[in-house]
Amino acid sequence: MKNFTLVTVLSGILLLSIITTSCKKTEQEGNKPLTTIAGRWGINRIQLKIYYGGVFFKDSIIPRAPQKENFVRFDDPTKAFQYRFNAAVTDIGTYTLKGEDSIIATASKIYNWKMLTLTDVLFTARNTNNNDLSFPGATVETYYTFTR
Repeated sequence: MKNFTLVTVLSGILLLSIITTSCKKTEQEGNKPLTTIAGRWGINRIQLKIYYGGVFFKDSIIPRAPQKENFVRFDDPTKAFQYRFNAAVTDIGTYTLKGEDSIIATASKIYNWKMLTLTDVLFTARNTNNNDLSFPGATVETYYTFTR
């Protein structure tokens, strides 16, 4: 009986230690400063969320059809910007950082991105537009996922 009690107590302690260590939350890495955006990022995904009058209407992921590659590049010293998604030609321009969480890139098109996540390998951003010609009268939220 003593062996059974000892085994039960030791098993309980082992189980309790496994549960407490496995449930321990790891501290989540915070976003890096936007100034670390420099470099080349692959465009992994672009997702649209469309709203009419504040009511959700449609959610869509733009299919990837790279012609060479889909990428965005930010050059820190010169503030040069390159963007190519499903196109044979790269859109070239400049970018500026606005505050601690926004990028405004100006090329043949203006790209306004608000940073959602920025780590060494992942950059997610959102653009909100009320004047999208493809969806008149709608608010279009575009979510970008860039990876290294």
